[in-house]
Amino acid sequence: MAQIPDNGTSPEALRARIDEIDIRIHEALMQRAEAEAGLAASRGSDEKQGAVFQPERDAETLRQIVERHEGTLPLETVEHIWRSIICACTNLQADTAVFLDGGAELTDMLDLARFYFGFSIELVPGSDAADVVGAVSDSAGDIGLVALNDRAELPWWRGLSETGAQVRARLPFVVQDERPADLPALVLAKADSLVDNADIAVYDARWSDVLPGRLMDQGIEVLSFFRSAAGVDALLAISGDLSEEDVLKACAAAGAEPDVLRRVGGYAAPIDGDGDADDGFGPEDTFDGEGRESQE
Repeated sequence: MAQIPDNGTSPEALRARIDEIDIRIHEALMQRAEAEAGLAASRGSDEKQGAVFQPERDAETLRQIVERHEGTLPLETVEHIWRSIICACTNLQADTAVFLDGGAELTDMLDLARFYFGFSIELVPGSDAADVVGAVSDSAGDIGLVALNDRAELPWWRGLSETGAQVRARLPFVVQDERPADLPALVLAKADSLVDNADIAVYDARWSDVLPGRLMDQGIEVLSFFRSAAGVDALLAISGDLSEEDVLKACAAAGAEPDVLRRVGGYAAPIDGDGDADDGFGPEDTFDGEGRESQE
């Protein structure tokens, strides 16, 4: 990274240098918007799906940003600027809305949405997580934000499907202490087919009895669960390298196979913004919710 001299340079010269950098940044942004428009034209004018949200590409780019970042500029500032640029450029070609989970605090959801998607995208508050699932499933290419809670008020993930809304990302992606917009959440969107190549696979699992107590010992994270008189519904996260049969075996080793097991998406493993950028986050490292040990 080029260093701006801090000794022997007048304030006037430094201000002129900053002005030059600002001009280059602006020119690069305009060039990027033109390139994005050309890419959209090459895809076809009717292709709205995925215009704003490309989780696999975004994850890889952010890993590279974290690896090369240095200096005093906060990493979360760079992340926010980059995400805002991405959404502002791509949203020029397709009007996309983000549906917000109304079961969470609206201010927290707005902070999260604005941090990740900027101010150029429409935000639509929903009544609850199930409402968000339905809105995304019924749209051509809108996306949804659902807050992650240990104990869900309803098993909203039952509405996820191969042809409708799926789990496509987990937030925050760059995990840091005391970072802004740190509400744990899932991003929902459609895909051309069921997401089956993600770092972390997400499953809808249902037991007619209690939730097995040793799931974490098998590398399975309970993202959220819902208990009723009929049993327990759970949204599970586990390594994407494992097959459905492997997941069933892991559940059996933890205490009991589920009566229902459906893959409902997947996401890139979050990375540690305070440590080594090559260190991925597994189920044991992420979303330390309350009450996890008292689910039985």
